[in-house]
Amino acid sequence: MQDILEMISTYGLALVISGLVIYFAIQFGNMFLDDAKKKRDAKKHDALANLRNQISSTIIALLERTVLRARGCRAYVFEFHNGAMSMGGLPFLKMTNTYEALNDGAKSELHKRESMPMQLFASFVDAISKHESLVMDVGNRTDEFSPFVYETLVERGISVTVRAKIMDINKRVIGYFGIDYCAGKQVDADVISEAVKIVEDTAVELGALLSVNVGREGR
Repeated sequence: MQDILEMISTYGLALVISGLVIYFAIQFGNMFLDDAKKKRDAKKHDALANLRNQISSTIIALLERTVLRARGCRAYVFEFHNGAMSMGGLPFLKMTNTYEALNDGAKSELHKRESMPMQLFASFVDAISKHESLVMDVGNRTDEFSPFVYETLVERGISVTVRAKIMDINKRVIGYFGIDYCAGKQVDADVISEAVKIVEDTAVELGALLSVNVGREGR
């Protein structure tokens, strides 16, 4: 009987030890898997961050070249976002100035144009959705845009602006690209005609770049 009890105790101890070994092995395995997952996530995060930085640098360089070619004073990108509802059939509620390039001593507007409500520029947003590009001249106003749009240009010291919609690879309107001409600078019809073509072509390039700019708000 004593031998049986000793054998049971021995087996019981062995089972306890085996259980502990298995438990710690599982815990160690989970720690190893968690560590590996964290490393994979960190590597993916770094890769995406590098991709975003590379694309941002490419966009800024593109804007810098474009504003010089178009002989403007400022080139910029507005991106549409927060599209839970729609206004006038458009799936976005706000727009943010995300990129710009300056020429001829123009002042930066980037810090002033964050998360602007679309309702403030309803006529412009409706127009940019229907046309590939638009020309707004404060000295030759049309009824297509509200007086507020023109007064905003005057407030910013702009005489003429040329803008084109940006579409992603799925042909959705995701923002617009624009070239501004500063007030007081002579701008003739030939310059504006050339700028329209330049702005439209650049908007196509920007659409491709912004389509792969993963992780940005508003997609």
